[in-house]
Amino acid sequence: MGDARTVLVTGGHGEIGGAIVRRFEAAGDRVIAPTSAELDLSDPAAIAAWFAREAPAVGALVHCAGLNRPAPFEQIDEALFARTLSVNALAFVDLARRCAPSLRAQRGSVVAVSSLYGFVARRGRLAYVMAKHALVGAVKTLALELGDDGVRVNSVSPGFIDTRMTRQNNSPEVIRGFEQRVPLGRLGRPDEIAEAVYFLSTPAAGFINGHDLVADGGYSIGGFQTP
Repeated sequence: MGDARTVLVTGGHGEIGGAIVRRFEAAGDRVIAPTSAELDLSDPAAIAAWFAREAPAVGALVHCAGLNRPAPFEQIDEALFARTLSVNALAFVDLARRCAPSLRAQRGSVVAVSSLYGFVARRGRLAYVMAKHALVGAVKTLALELGDDGVRVNSVSPGFIDTRMTRQNNSPEVIRGFEQRVPLGRLGRPDEIAEAVYFLSTPAAGFINGHDLVADGGYSIGGFQTP
């Protein structure tokens, strides 16, 4: 859709991020997807250095990088807590600020990949839940501040997606429970999230701004209830 753009994708080497990269590339866009070694999103100085070195004039920004290490709140490692907030939320604002001039010039778009935990909570996920709630709040605020210049800012909140992280953080029994309680009867696929992200970044979503698109197979509207 439209002219090819330069798209910056964080987290582009994970399963959902990789699917996002492939979707934009399939549309003819030029994708920049730095690894975590190349761009440390937990370190503002590293972010500043990367932009000084690369200076990308992006027409679209996708923040898909995430960190989720479950732990009871009394056992959370403080350094990991801070890193979780930084990678998931604080870095997004930093990236948006640095990309804002080119986004304004191109009337571009921003999409953040959030989570169900951006509007609900779960035991053992304090840092992640806080970070994703903050991320959704940042999306809504930036949608107001950048909207005057034609830049749309939205988010996609995936539900339970079949990725290594999902299977690492949940036992097989829990996974089966998810599948049973999702009205569509299965986990989502990374490519389905990529399609939602891509859609929000295109002119087809030209009047969608400040919106959180929930892609969870219907879980959040009642799938969590006991049959």
